[in-house]
Amino acid sequence: MILSDEAKVFTCICMALFICTCTALLIGEERKSKWFQKRTTYSFFLRRGVLGEWLHFGYPCTVEGYGVTAIMLCLIGLSSYIIWTVL
Repeated sequence: MILSDEAKVFTCICMALFICTCTALLIGEERKSKWFQKRTTYSFFLRRGVLGEWLHFGYPCTVEGYGVTAIMLCLIGLSSYIIWTVL
């Protein structure tokens, strides 16, 4: 099965959202708030919806946060590489 470039990009975006969703479910809201720091001030243009706020991790502020970020980046990169080379 050969996909067009547009379909590959869409598949990579869907896979990245899936990986972020699974990671958010696995680590939970309590650990996410311990390991990641969110922005404290918001303007009108930086507001997110419920789903966007739930998927937003922030920036890592502990060793565990950096580890989770590195694992997510590796998984997203590996899945994108597989999608672009195999499909």
